[in-house]
Amino acid sequence: MTATPPRPLSWPRLLLAAALACASMAPAAAATNAESGYAARHGFAFALLGGVPAHDGEEAAVAQTLAQFGTETDLAIHTGNIKGRDERCDDKTYARRHALLDGSPVPLVLVPGENDWAECDRPAAGQFGPVERLNRLRELFFDPDDSLGMLKLDLQRQSETARFRGYPENARWEYGDVLFVTLNIPGNQNNYRTGAGRNGEYEERIQADASWLRQAFAAATRLKARGLVLAFSADPHFEGRHTVAGGVDPYATLKTDLARLASKYAGQVLVVHGGGTSPDRHRPGHALADHPVKFNGKTLQNVARVAMPAAPGPAHWLKVSVEPGNRDVFRIENANTVLRPPQPR
Repeated sequence: MTATPPRPLSWPRLLLAAALACASMAPAAAATNAESGYAARHGFAFALLGGVPAHDGEEAAVAQTLAQFGTETDLAIHTGNIKGRDERCDDKTYARRHALLDGSPVPLVLVPGENDWAECDRPAAGQFGPVERLNRLRELFFDPDDSLGMLKLDLQRQSETARFRGYPENARWEYGDVLFVTLNIPGNQNNYRTGAGRNGEYEERIQADASWLRQAFAAATRLKARGLVLAFSADPHFEGRHTVAGGVDPYATLKTDLARLASKYAGQVLVVHGGGTSPDRHRPGHALADHPVKFNGKTLQNVARVAMPAAPGPAHWLKVSVEPGNRDVFRIENANTVLRPPQPR
């Protein structure tokens, strides 16, 4: 893979920039969604980042990275962990990171990570209740029906359905001829707790996630989308079972459902998650990308995966291009991405 030079603003985004100078954000949101049709005909690019900032000292560098998105991409996805593991999970930290991400010049959609809520009961994080912090995150980051960023995307949230009203972080949107989907799947064993009677949150959430994933593939099929992007925070360990005490794999439902649904989908699937470990020990902060994904002895020919590094540094991000007419829907352009070596058959 080779790096590509920054591209000029496309005409729809130039119009959006002009609109921002003389109109409220609500018209800008509508205009951004209208750009989706142009993107389907002419292609678009989106940015992936995650695990940043890890502390206050990285905020300025992250702001510079976000500014770069404005010249090279049309939208962005953050795969979670907007704070370091040992940073306090207090409202002050949340508000500061919200302001940072909301300054993105392109629409930005956040996926919650374990550092953001599930591990907030750690002493260094302030010993907050994880569920209480998750609900606070929902209020601050996922309450409106649009994305973060100075330009907005109108999102469809799972909370619009009565049964799953408590899950606004699960979202989807169509851009170009690709359907994007987010799920709340954190990396600390999916918040599975080994103590008896402690898994109400986990059990209810995996039902919500499973329902949202099924709806997403049904929508992608109905829309005849060429591709589906699925984003969440955890590394689900596609290579095998990831068991905790009692032999439970807290990501088993996700992997089984994904394999079944993808096998029936005519388009291509790109799974994006955090917590990845580079196969190159000399470049530990680099991303991992592989295709096809293998799970439970089966090769998922239409599924590719990008794992953002667990400790990327504030300037690391990936650019994914979608170009009409290409056989491969998704193309990762960054030269500093490390491809996983071929896996034994």
